[in-house]
Amino acid sequence: MFKSNQNIVVLLLLVSYNVFAQNIRYHSPYNDLESEASYYLFGNDVKFRKLPNTTSDVLNLLKIGTQVQVLEKMKETLDYNGIQSPFYKVKYKDQIGYILGGLISLEKKESGNSKFLFTYKKTHDDYYILIRHINKTSNYIEASAKLKTNTISFELYDDKGIQDINHVVFINYMGEACGVESGGIYFFQFHQKLKNVFEISQISDAGVFSFSEELIFPKDKNGISDKIIYKSESHSYVDDMTNWEETNIVSRHLSWKDGEILPKLESNP
Repeated sequence: MFKSNQNIVVLLLLVSYNVFAQNIRYHSPYNDLESEASYYLFGNDVKFRKLPNTTSDVLNLLKIGTQVQVLEKMKETLDYNGIQSPFYKVKYKDQIGYILGGLISLEKKESGNSKFLFTYKKTHDDYYILIRHINKTSNYIEASAKLKTNTISFELYDDKGIQDINHVVFINYMGEACGVESGGIYFFQFHQKLKNVFEISQISDAGVFSFSEELIFPKDKNGISDKIIYKSESHSYVDDMTNWEETNIVSRHLSWKDGEILPKLESNP
């Protein structure tokens, strides 16, 4: 019982570390948008319709990043990006109309002239995150990655001390139970590119094993200039009767060069 509780504490600490002191909101592809809340369009040239269906008159074409106020979820739905998506009654300026939920970003993160938006798609049984970066001229770039679990938070940082990049995006998995992945995916935004550059794993099965990976950037505590420190620790419980435990720790210094984190580790893109 003691080891089980100890593992849960360790897992919570690992999750807390990845929060990076931001105000974190967790999302799922099946969460409803909040009534009376403001959201931003993920799609571009989105059809703002008179009624909640695809044959209705179009009141306006709205650009990516446009702010709308969600008023009400409708019963009408449409399969979009592999997910059954409801229409929402929304307000745009002084107009009331309808937009498909899959075309609305679940959250917006902003830094200077940069805006980041995201949504989900599903192919067969696999979920993906779609991220779009909008610059000051309203041009956008997109990146995607396959998810290990679809309950995530979206976290945005500056360059974290890495030269030649503008922003770090971290997709943080929410590990809701033992044996569920609670690592995440790093994207770098640089030179009008947005790229999936590294994936970390954090997983624990109480009383059996735990495994965690992390990246330490130059601006982080214990960071090193011009280096990204990779650390992993695996811990297994071999025999309770003799208190036999085994731990393996790995530490490596990585570099950002030519649009990649090098040297490449076997499990990363």
